[in-house]
Amino acid sequence: MKSHQHGPISEINMTPFVDIVLVILIIFLLTATVLLPRTFSIALPKATQAEKMEKVPIIISLDAEGKIAINGVRLAQEGDFDRVFCTQMHDKEPQAIIAADKQVRHGRLMEVIDNLKRLKVQRIGIEVEQK
Repeated sequence: MKSHQHGPISEINMTPFVDIVLVILIIFLLTATVLLPRTFSIALPKATQAEKMEKVPIIISLDAEGKIAINGVRLAQEGDFDRVFCTQMHDKEPQAIIAADKQVRHGRLMEVIDNLKRLKVQRIGIEVEQK
């Protein structure tokens, strides 16, 4: 039998550390896809039927006054919609969800939808609260 050496351990076992880091990374990635970037406080309309989009969409927020934010970036001017949307677009076939306050005028919502169609957005959804 070999005798055990009694001295300082010169190696650190990195396996448990890597396991913990990977678990934290997975948790972070899962929660990051669930969180929606919001700039405004929005009272969403309620609906009983709702579907989820298969890809992570671009979130367009409209507050009660009709101010717009795209993925949390507020538009300084009306003409900034195309520029800000294109900087947030990371897919050749973008999808968008409009999170509009229930007090937003119908015409304002249609302006946003018109802008998205002009930018060739494939799927457009309206975010609602489940009843």
